[in-house]
Amino acid sequence: MPEHRLASNATYWLGETYYVRNQYDDAARVFAQSYQKYPGGSKTPDSLLKLALSLSGLGKKQEACIALAQLKTEFPGGSSAVLQRADKEMTDLGC
Repeated sequence: MPEHRLASNATYWLGETYYVRNQYDDAARVFAQSYQKYPGGSKTPDSLLKLALSLSGLGKKQEACIALAQLKTEFPGGSSAVLQRADKEMTDLGC
């Protein structure tokens, strides 16, 4: 049920199931939906990070860099682990 208080978490974890199986197209789609549909959800920054990682997995470097920059802009006070991973990915991708 999309209105349930844990819907954003459930959507994130659905995307994660695709990501860990290297199904980056499906993962990117679900993480993008999670980011757009649940902008205030607890997993929104994580979804944006995983969207970037999925895009990177698809070889879409420019799009991945855009998602990482968006993460840092929208959630500058977010989880340090998420922001540190975003910094690492930006460095690795040469963003």
